Amino acid sequence: MTISITLTTAIALASPGPGAQPTRASAPPTPRQAIVQLQPADRAIDLQAKLDAKIAKNRGYGGGLFRMSSGSDGVLFEGVSGDIDRIGGVPIEPRDTFEIASTSKTFTAATILLLKEEGLLFLDDPISTYLPTDITQGLLVIDDHDYGPEITLRQCLNHTSGLPDYWYDPPYVFWELNAFLIEYYRDWDMFWEPEDLIGYAKDLTPIAPPGTLFHYSDTGYVLLGMIAEIVANRQLHHVYRDLIFSPFAMNDTYLPYREQPTSPHAESHRYEWKLDMYGQMRQSADWAGGGLVSSTRDLETFSRALFQGELFDDPATLEEMREWVFTGDVDVYYGLGIYQIRFDGGIGELVGHDGYGNAWMYYWPEEDVSFTGTLNQALNDWWSLVVWGMVSVIVGD
Repeated sequence: MTISITLTTAIALASPGPGAQPTRASAPPTPRQAIVQLQPADRAIDLQAKLDAKIAKNRGYGGGLFRMSSGSDGVLFEGVSGDIDRIGGVPIEPRDTFEIASTSKTFTAATILLLKEEGLLFLDDPISTYLPTDITQGLLVIDDHDYGPEITLRQCLNHTSGLPDYWYDPPYVFWELNAFLIEYYRDWDMFWEPEDLIGYAKDLTPIAPPGTLFHYSDTGYVLLGMIAEIVANRQLHHVYRDLIFSPFAMNDTYLPYREQPTSPHAESHRYEWKLDMYGQMRQSADWAGGGLVSSTRDLETFSRALFQGELFDDPATLEEMREWVFTGDVDVYYGLGIYQIRFDGGIGELVGHDGYGNAWMYYWPEEDVSFTGTLNQALNDWWSLVVWGMVSVIVGD
């Protein structure tokens, strides 16, 4: 990686649409700037062009942000593209917040591990040690054997619990919608309690006995959130704040529908194609598996604290988090709330998480570079931008 002095690259935006954004005054279109320290300069221009091309595919439904930083050299790139929402005509800004979706799982996993360090729980305990029987019984019944009470916290963390995912798994009621999704799309104003989500999960087809295979499941993370609340004796958003947000001054990060925003910056809107998901109470169903809102800077702060050993008191905790299981995708592994993407040719690995709506938080240990951002659109693709786009820009391929 070659670093030079700070370079500013002006990038023109597309014309904004009509209307106004309630959280920030509308403004006429102006040239945007990408803060860059990449050399040669054409790499920075290429990186902004990649982001612009991705956001162009959103057709106005979702603006993008990303930030790339080095521990030794500071911000390498901070780019934005598009507007904060479809109708406001307000350009998205680098400090704006966004829904991070399943990237929240890393926060939940870190919270569980911090509670473990406090001696409040043990990862190889069955969930029935902490949760009431009405939650654990009937959760995973296979061949008349109820495995639910036997599932461990570790298996929930690394998605080997055998539990189905209430967001995606069958039986389907209509097309590929299960009973939970039918209700989710029917009632936009419903506030979802964790117990409601577990109730729907119990009616889904079991995947496998615990510990036998990897199957991505938000259900396990709902259970982990419930356990965190029980052992910490306070609501999950308070646990997040006490253990992570406040100690690391993460003032842009909060859990919507459970607490008020803490950031002075506007929140950009996430879309499912043309459907604006901003402010919909039904999004409370994400909770411990994907409910947080954050910013590129807060995600950078968290990922560096996590992967550089500042978050945990015991270095062995991070090593435990990095015990990988194969996901079934080539060169992609999962630990305790984090992915590992392995590269050939001595490039190393990316570790972190991504989420629905194409939000991401990854760290490249070999180069000490963090990548954070969002495309704010479920039907886009972060992979080629982050994994191939950003990495290739740095290594010069």
